Amino acid sequence: MEKGFLLSLAVIYLILSLVSIAPAAEGVFEYPCYLVDAYDADDRCWTGMDADGTYRGPIRVDPEQWLVGPPLSEKSGVTLPPDHWVEVQFRGPIIDGPDDDIKLIELGPVREQALIFITDGAGRERLIDIANSGTEGSGVDPTEIGFDISGIELPFEPRAVRILGIDTGGQAPGFDIASMRARICTDCGEAACNPIPVDDAKNVPTDAVLSFSPGQSAIKHIVHFGMDLTNIGASAGGVIEPPTLQDANTFDPGGLELGTTYYWRIDEVNDRNVRPGDIWSFTTKNHFIVDDFEQYNFLPPNDPNHNWIYQTWKNTGVHLWTEQTHGCGKKSMGFSYSYNRFSVYSETVRTFNPPQNWASTGAKVLELYFYGMSSNTVSQMYLVLNNGASVTIVPYSGDANDVRMETWLPWRIELDDLTDTDLSNIDSIAIGFYADPGNSSGSGSGTVYFDDIRLYSSQCLEENIPEADFNGDCLVNFRDLEEMAFNWLETGYNIYPVAAPNEPVAWYKFDGSATDSAGSAHGQSHGNPTYAEGVYGRAISFDGYKDYVEITGTENPFSKISTAITIAFWQYGADSPHHTDTLCCSNYTYGGDDPAIAINLGCWRRPGEYNWDCGRPWSFDGRLSGNHRYASEWLDRWNHWAFTKDAEAGTMQIYLNGLLYDSRDGAYSLISGITSFEIGSGWYGGYDGLIDDFRIYDYALSQPEVAYAATNGTGIFDQVLMTPADMNTDNKIDFADFALMAENWLENQIWP
Repeated sequence: MEKGFLLSLAVIYLILSLVSIAPAAEGVFEYPCYLVDAYDADDRCWTGMDADGTYRGPIRVDPEQWLVGPPLSEKSGVTLPPDHWVEVQFRGPIIDGPDDDIKLIELGPVREQALIFITDGAGRERLIDIANSGTEGSGVDPTEIGFDISGIELPFEPRAVRILGIDTGGQAPGFDIASMRARICTDCGEAACNPIPVDDAKNVPTDAVLSFSPGQSAIKHIVHFGMDLTNIGASAGGVIEPPTLQDANTFDPGGLELGTTYYWRIDEVNDRNVRPGDIWSFTTKNHFIVDDFEQYNFLPPNDPNHNWIYQTWKNTGVHLWTEQTHGCGKKSMGFSYSYNRFSVYSETVRTFNPPQNWASTGAKVLELYFYGMSSNTVSQMYLVLNNGASVTIVPYSGDANDVRMETWLPWRIELDDLTDTDLSNIDSIAIGFYADPGNSSGSGSGTVYFDDIRLYSSQCLEENIPEADFNGDCLVNFRDLEEMAFNWLETGYNIYPVAAPNEPVAWYKFDGSATDSAGSAHGQSHGNPTYAEGVYGRAISFDGYKDYVEITGTENPFSKISTAITIAFWQYGADSPHHTDTLCCSNYTYGGDDPAIAINLGCWRRPGEYNWDCGRPWSFDGRLSGNHRYASEWLDRWNHWAFTKDAEAGTMQIYLNGLLYDSRDGAYSLISGITSFEIGSGWYGGYDGLIDDFRIYDYALSQPEVAYAATNGTGIFDQVLMTPADMNTDNKIDFADFALMAENWLENQIWP
């Protein structure tokens, strides 16, 4: 597709072909159409079972390829170890119907567990139940687990499901999900709905074909499409006659550009009027794979068609094979080169049929990775692009000795520098070696591995990030100024007014034990929590999995609590894979009874999410929730938190280091039915880190009282600022920091 066309508005009338659907009341079961997110807690590669059910090595898998749409096979699956999660979205809202509304398949049941959340696909979630895989099976025997969402009230439209692994049971350590389906509503009413790609989708392929569900009475569709949001508004015009007829509810925009946001809208036309639709958007992937070497088989062949790498990459003076890769793919190209005075180079060539059009993608960079061996002869590495009419040779511009480096290195080539190359018709690509000018013998040999040949749009490389670029986008602009303004004149050393609070009803100093210093609700340790240096004396340390403290005799402190409460403590989160942290929680039963009290910090992603739940029955009206601004609000430093509720006033508040952090009104539910309480674990999983000076009060503390409790009456908080806007690291945000930012103002380090 021509770029000029993409920059303008595309409006096309589509002839409608009606299809029958199940009644909206019962909906239809469908597989997910989009991977919202996949969180690899330990920063390793995703593993699981391939289409044959094999788990060896182990098998590296791609959650998007394995879980979006129908499964690869009845035996394929993705393993979710503890704290790993995937979130998948469906093309329509999830609805309640007869029996179960969400169904998933788990492989090889050996009592593995996962938490199941229903979400809006945009951050809001509700924990609905726990998935138990059942008794021990053999091989990849499947277990179907169903969930009924009847009776669950949500303040958002449910469109996605998140699955969080919480158990280490099983041969492939974790919950092995093979597939998931949900009952969705496909009834749009009068307006078009259920876009694919889903609204605000990321990483959409550049060859995507758009689709949607038509409005009930539509006989034609007008598709508005383009890069400019102003051209998609209600006043946007368009052509009267379509350039081509399309299928009723699909639109093929042609080749899309890398790393670009597109907007589209469907207007429904019937005999009476035109019904404008909502504006949807999606963003394409920032890369296009030229070859990632995943499609080739290892030697010896493991399928009848062989598909050896040297059947695609033809070679001269080269021995090729596939090896394990540097990234989370499964394979790379092993390249053994050898040349002498008579055979002056070693080269391998891949021909594309049909030729590839790199120009249509808007690509700026060709990137590939290579890994050398210390025994290699220092040689000149080069790449060749052939457009059928001319050949462009691109020598490696880095140090020739890099071919002896036993680490993965990137080789990036700016495509704009290749002025004599027609990028719209790349017929073949080649990689080779010849003698380095410093090699007088003219001969050489060695082994180099290659992987992930990709085209990229402009990138923000880590080494290019300016000092004043606080959000890491390689630009110094108003977004960074906003960060500085948000913290303007803040200092790390503060003295706040204090007022002595009433005595707490429970107080756990954790000075080597879980004794209640204020009463008789002593704690009983489970797992193996240890003790370390704290803010005041010692602090208790939890591992995030089996460690927690069970509070015995909960009737003593909680019998005095019905309308108001404060829970306050010092907290130091560990820099570990575990970020699904419930710090304390009252009794709950998954799928049955939600907790009256739960505090979660640092959930899901850095900088993560916080939840303060208080009241029975549990509801979103009794939740104070939001996103952490900085990971350091719970990670790698001591912070003091206080969570309050006053049901008579309907207020909930959160204090961080003596200052009001967040609040809400309308929270009138009472606090009741607490028969058990635990610290260090709970509803969303275990906490990984330290806790010190944990206190429970039977009323809502004021800010001066919180400051008193946190500092033993001094009101002094002496801490390092969390914001990166403290550019001169003097622990205050002022004009000295602004002057440093001004030196970098409007700096743009996006490459190229």
